[in-house]
Amino acid sequence: MSATRARLAALVRIRLPRCPGLYRDEIVRRLAATPCPPALEHKAVEEMARAVIRHQLTDYDRLMQKHGLTRDEARIAVEEEVAEWLAEWRHAAM
Repeated sequence: MSATRARLAALVRIRLPRCPGLYRDEIVRRLAATPCPPALEHKAVEEMARAVIRHQLTDYDRLMQKHGLTRDEARIAVEEEVAEWLAEWRHAAM
């Protein structure tokens, strides 16, 4: 693992301590592929986590493909579910 990926993985672990490894790895992979100024990395972690949740843990893609919703409509439809997953991942493990 590169130094950049290791740093990003540590940041994701800090910001989202309950994020499962599979999703954490995907967030890190996407972050590493998208250059971001260090000052914006915290925000980027959250936005990338939202994207991973939206595409992998909700019906977002199906809503667009099978139900013809626009991106904005599908995002609105899954927004609450995305927020719930993100809140779950943010809470420190007990």
